[in-house]
Order: sequence, then C-alpha cells, then structure tokens
Amino acid sequence: MTTRTVGPLQADTSLDLAWVRVQFPSLSQRVNGHPATFLDGPGGTQVPQRVIDAISGYLRENNANTCGAYATSRNTDRVITDARSAMADFLGCDSDEIVFGPNMTTLTFAMSRAIGRELGPGDEILLTHLDHDANISPWRALVERGVKIQFAEIREEDCTLNLEDLASKINSRTRVVAVGYASNAVGTINDVKTIVRLAHNAGAMAYIDAVHYAPHGPIDVRDLDCDFLACSTYKFFAPHMGVLYGKREHLARF
Repeated sequence: MTTRTVGPLQADTSLDLAWVRVQFPSLSQRVNGHPATFLDGPGGTQVPQRVIDAISGYLRENNANTCGAYATSRNTDRVITDARSAMADFLGCDSDEIVFGPNMTTLTFAMSRAIGRELGPGDEILLTHLDHDANISPWRALVERGVKIQFAEIREEDCTLNLEDLASKINSRTRVVAVGYASNAVGTINDVKTIVRLAHNAGAMAYIDAVHYAPHGPIDVRDLDCDFLACSTYKFFAPHMGVLYGKREHLARF
C-alpha cells in the first residue's frame, strides 16, 4: 500500500489490488469458465491464506483441550488468550470482557435467556424495525415469561430510525434496548451513542448488534458506554464465529 498525503486531514490511499487478490485463494476459482465473483459480502467474507494457515497449523500441531498441563493444551490456552486480547483491542475493552461463540445470533440467544431469568410480567424490551432478526427473535422469545416487546419505528422516506419514536417508548419498565449499529438491509448507521444514553437514563441496558458495522467502522465500546455489543468475525475475513463484549459487572451477574 502507498499513501500520499494531500492535506492536513486527508490522505489518498492506493491499494495494490492484484496483491490483495492473491491473498484470497477462493478468488482464483473459475465458474463456467469465468473468474468467480463473490457478491454476498454482508453474508460473510472470503478468508485470506494467512487465516487458513493459522487454522490448519493449529489443527495440525496443537489441537487440544484447554487448561491442561501438557504443551499442546498450554499452546491452545495461549491462542485463545491472544485472540481475546486482539478482539479487546478491536472493540476497545479489556480482554476479560470478551466472550466467543459460534456466531452473533447464538450469543444473543444465550444472553437473552440469561437476562430473561430476571425478567417477568411488567418488564419491557425495546427493539427496532430496522434490525436483523438475530437481534429480534432472541428477545421476542421472552414473551413467554410475560415480557412486553416494543418496537421503534423507522422513517420510510430514508430508512432511518425514528429516534423520537424510540425515545417515547423508553420508560421506567424498559429493561433492555436492543438496536443494530448498522442495518444489513439498507446500510443505515444508527446514532448508537444517543440510544445508549436514552436507555441508561431510564435505567435500562443497551445491547448493540454491530455485525454489519464492525467491518466498516471503528468501534469503541468505552466511548459508546453500551452494556453489550456483539459482532461476527466471519464478516471481516476471519473464521465463522461470534464475539460478544459485555461490561464486566454484567458478565459476572448473568
């Protein structure tokens, strides 16, 4: 990569696209005689060779249970610790506030069930019509416990979240406000920091689905002050797995 500075706050960045392309073995495939083109980026990205090498190297040399006294187990512990530290750097938190799982959906179902044990009739959860089902169905499942589910509306003219409607539906009975950082369908980026503040002002927790924002923008959970934030690493060139950030006190509680 070469970078040419064009002003005090701007840089003209040029990528060697041929070099980038050869990092991804899947891009060398041909379909019906034509080079393969992968257009389902929102569903998941292709994996570069260095990730493939890291995974195959681990399976070849260190495939073991954790917390053992033998070398391959210690190596496994180190790999997990390093991965946890890397994701903590990525999200702006401490490594003990990182949880790994199969994907964001599974992690969110686990957290909704854990939080739901403390909820019952009279409690409310606020969702939005702009969200992916992965941040809706886990919370709607709590209806069986008597929890009321509310939905914030969107502005149809520009597919943005109606913050006035959202604010009007947060009240003293609201326990969780679950919202997406960015929409997978239309690309809208929500004002998450404001939504977190509105939730906290009412004593509610804020749960952020950052699956479709994490590949495109920086995340600082400390600055957002969200209680939970989830994303999926296979959206940004990593293996198929999910990551959950949770404030330390919440992870200990739930």
